[in-house]
Amino acid sequence: MFRSAVSRVVHAAGRFVRRGVFLLPVGLLAISPVAGAANGPTNGLGYPALGAELDGPLEIALEAIDRGDRRGLDRALGRLDALPHGASAGQYLEARWLLDRVGQSPSAVAARLRDYPETPLMPRLKRRYLDHLAENESWGEYRLVFDRAPEIEPGTRRQCAYWQAELALEGSLGEAQADAARDVWQRGRSQPEACDPTFEWLESNGYLDESAYRARVRAAVAAGQDGLARYLVRRGPTGLAEYRDRWLALRDRTATAVPALIEAEGDAEEITQGLLWLAKREPARAREWLARAESQELIDAEQAGRVARLAALKAAYRHERQGHEWLTEVPLADRDEEVWTWTVRSALRHLDWSRVKASIDAMPAELAERREWRYWRAVADEHLGQSTAARAAWRELADTPDYHGFLAADRLGLGYPLPAEQNGPPAPPDEAVAALRERPWLALAFALHRLDRPEDARRLFNHEIDQIDDALLPALAYLAHAGEWHDRASVVIARMDKLHDPAWYPTRFALPHRAIVEAQAERQGVPTEWVYSIMRRESLFMWDIGSGAGAQGLMQLMPATARWINRQAGLGLSPRQLADPGTNVALGTAYIGNMAERFGGQYPLATAAYNAGPGRIGDWLPAVPLPGDVWVDTILFDETRAYAQAVLAGMVTYRWRLTGEPRRLGELLSVVRPAD
Repeated sequence: MFRSAVSRVVHAAGRFVRRGVFLLPVGLLAISPVAGAANGPTNGLGYPALGAELDGPLEIALEAIDRGDRRGLDRALGRLDALPHGASAGQYLEARWLLDRVGQSPSAVAARLRDYPETPLMPRLKRRYLDHLAENESWGEYRLVFDRAPEIEPGTRRQCAYWQAELALEGSLGEAQADAARDVWQRGRSQPEACDPTFEWLESNGYLDESAYRARVRAAVAAGQDGLARYLVRRGPTGLAEYRDRWLALRDRTATAVPALIEAEGDAEEITQGLLWLAKREPARAREWLARAESQELIDAEQAGRVARLAALKAAYRHERQGHEWLTEVPLADRDEEVWTWTVRSALRHLDWSRVKASIDAMPAELAERREWRYWRAVADEHLGQSTAARAAWRELADTPDYHGFLAADRLGLGYPLPAEQNGPPAPPDEAVAALRERPWLALAFALHRLDRPEDARRLFNHEIDQIDDALLPALAYLAHAGEWHDRASVVIARMDKLHDPAWYPTRFALPHRAIVEAQAERQGVPTEWVYSIMRRESLFMWDIGSGAGAQGLMQLMPATARWINRQAGLGLSPRQLADPGTNVALGTAYIGNMAERFGGQYPLATAAYNAGPGRIGDWLPAVPLPGDVWVDTILFDETRAYAQAVLAGMVTYRWRLTGEPRRLGELLSVVRPAD
C-alpha cells in the first residue's frame, strides 16, 4: 500500500506526527497506524508504485538538504546514480540545494540555469538568482539571465530591475521600453523601489509630462491612494493641485460635484468618471444625470454606455425591480456576460417567469445553452403552463450528476445518475502504465508525494501533465487515484473532460482523513458529507496550501477565524497549527456548526457564509420568501454562488460515497425567508 493512515498526514515541515501514532489534542481523536507493505510502496494495481525505488535515497538526500549537509547529500546522490531516473532526481536535488544558497554559490546557480534551463525547478531558481544579481547590481549578468530560458513571469520588481540594467549598460531605454515603463509609473499605486531609477530617468528625459502626471493622479484618486496623489502634486507641474481637487470632489462629493460639472459643461472624461462613481452609490440619480449629459452632447456613446451598464447592474445587484428594465436598455455594444446573466437573475429574483424566459431567449446562444439557463428556462416554462417542454428539458439535464442536473431530477422525481457500486475507474492497460513509468520527472513527482513534499511534488507533476499524450491521461489519473493523490487525480480528470463521468466519482470525491472528519462532524452535530464537501471545495484536500488572503489548510481557515472559533467552541487547540489536518478539520467543522446554528440550519445560507462571511448574508436575504434554488442562483458574488452550488451538489454525492445512497438536493434547499 502507498502510505498508512498515519503517514498520509505527516507534514514535511514541522511534523505533527510522531512515527507510529498521530497525536491529536486531548479529547478529540487518536488513530492507530496501519501496517505498510514490507517491500516498499505499491499501488492498487499490485505492482511497485511509480518511482518507488527512489524513495529511500531521495528521503535521505532531502533530509541532508534540510540540515545543510553537503556530504550527506553527495552520498545520497551516489546511491541515486545507480537507479532508474536517478540522474533526473540528481538534477532536482542539486537545484533544491541551490535554491536556499544562491548567494553562497552564484556561479553554480548560473551554470545550472545555463545547462538545465528546461528542468522543473529552474523558473524558481532563476527568480531567486535574478533577485541576488539585482541586490548586488550585477547588471550585465542580470540582463543575460533575464533574457535566457527558462521564460518566467517577472513581475513589476524584476521588470524594473531589467530596465535599470539597461540604463546601467546602455545609458538609455528604447522607445518601447520607455513607453512600457511609463505605463507602470502611471499606475495608481506606489511601485517597488526597484523602479525608482527608471522613473527618475523617465522624468529627466521628458517622458513624464503633464498628461502623464494627470493620468497618474486620476488613477491614484480612483484607487483611494490620496497620499500618492499629494506626492504627485508636490512633485509635478504647477496647477496639478486644482486638477487633483476636482477629482477628489468627484469621488467624495459625487452627488453635488457631478451635476455642477455637467451644468458647467466640463471635461468629458471627468463627467464620465463622476457618473460611474455616482452609479455605484445612486444608480437612479446617475441615470438622470446621464440623460442630461447625453442631451447636451457632453459625452460620447461609448462613455454613456459604460455608465448605463454600471447603473443598471448596481440596481440589479440590489434586487431593485427597475434593475431588469434598465439592463434591457443597455446598448448592445455594452452587453457583456455580466449584463446578460444579471438580466435573467434580476427577473428570477422577483419570480417574474415571463421575463426570465424572454431574457434567456434573448441571450447569445453560447450563454443560453449553459446548464444553469436551460434549467431556469424550463422552470419558467413550467410556470407559464408549458409543462411538456419543461419536462423534456429537465430530462436532458438530469442525465448529468451536477447541481442543476440534481435539481432537474428532483423536479421530475427521478433517481440520480450515480452508479449502484462504487468500483472506481477501470485499471489502465499495462502498456500505458509502462509508458508513464519511463517518465523520470513523473516518477520523481510521485516519490515526493509519498515523502510529504507536496509543493515540489505538485510542481513536477504539473510540469509533466503538459507533456503527456492525452491517451495516457486515464492511466495517470488512475495512478494518482491509487496513490491517494486526490488533488492531482482531480486535475487530470478535469483535463480529460470527465468531471461528470460517474466512474471517476469515487476518485473525484475522495474520503481522506475519514476517521477525523466523522468524529468531528459527530461532535459538532453536522453532516459528515457537508464537512467533506466544504473541504473539497476549499482545498481539494491539499493540507499545505494557503490563499492570498491568508486562509490556511484543508478547510482554508483565516487565522483570526480559527482563534475565534477555538475560543467560541472551547476546543483548546493551537490555531497556529492550521497545516495540521486534525487541528484544521476540528476548527473548520466547529465553524461550520456555528454557521449552521446562526442561520437556523439552512444549508445554503450557512454554506454561503463560510465562503463570503456571515456579515454579508443578512444583506442578501430576500424581501419576500424565496425558493432555495432561486436564492442560491441570485447570490451576488459569482464566487460565492458557484461555491454554494458546488458544496450543495457535493453533499449529495458525498452522502452517496459514505452510505451508498445519495441525499436529495431538494432536502437541502429550504425556503429562504426575510430577516426577522
